[in-house]
Amino acid sequence: MTSQTDVRQLVDFITAELPRDSWTPWPGGWPDQIEAALIDAVLSISAKYGSETNGVRGAVARYRAEVDSDRPNDLARLSNQDPEQLQTVLNDQKVSGRTKASAIVEAAKNLLAVGVKSAADLDPHNAEQKKAYTAVHGLGWVTWEYFGMLLGKPGIKADRWIVRFAGRALGRDVTATEAKALLFEAAAELEATPTELDHAIWAHERDLRVPPL
Repeated sequence: MTSQTDVRQLVDFITAELPRDSWTPWPGGWPDQIEAALIDAVLSISAKYGSETNGVRGAVARYRAEVDSDRPNDLARLSNQDPEQLQTVLNDQKVSGRTKASAIVEAAKNLLAVGVKSAADLDPHNAEQKKAYTAVHGLGWVTWEYFGMLLGKPGIKADRWIVRFAGRALGRDVTATEAKALLFEAAAELEATPTELDHAIWAHERDLRVPPL
C-alpha cells in the first residue's frame, strides 16, 4: 500500500515542476502491432528513440519494411526470424551480454508457446505470459510493463528516469516497484492515464540531460 502523504507530495511536485500544459503527448505506441511493440520494448533498454529513420523508431520502421507490413501483428513470424539476420535489420545493441535481436526472438517464441500470437492475446496481468517474457535473460518486469503500454494497456515503465523523478519528488530513494505504485495513484489524482503521466515524466527527465546515477 502506498502512503497518501507520499502521493500528495508527488502530485504537488508534478504540478510545480511539470504543469499539465507542458506535458509531452504520448505518441501512441503500436496498437494491434505486437511484433513492433515487442521490438520497441526490448530495444528501448538504455537506448535513444531517435526519429523515423534512426534509434528505436528507425529500427521498428526497418523491420516493418523487411516483413512488408505496416501493421506487423504475428509473433509466429517474429519467432521464426534468424537472430543474426534480425540483428542486421535492427541494430547491434546488447542487453546482459547478448544481442537484443536474440532476446526479441526468444521472447517471441516463449510468448507464442503460452498462446500469445497477436496483440489481442496479450494480457499484462497474466502471470504465465509475464513469466514467459521475463524468463528471457536480460528482460524483466519493467519492459514487460512497457510492452503492454505500447499495445495500449495502461502502465508505468519504472525505468531509471521515472525512478529518479519519483526520488527527487520525495527527497529519498525509491524502488522501481514503489515508483510505479505511486505514479499510478498520482495519475488518478491528476485525472490522467498512467501512460500519459509516464511519458511526460520520461520526456521531462531526458530533456534535463543529466545522467541518472
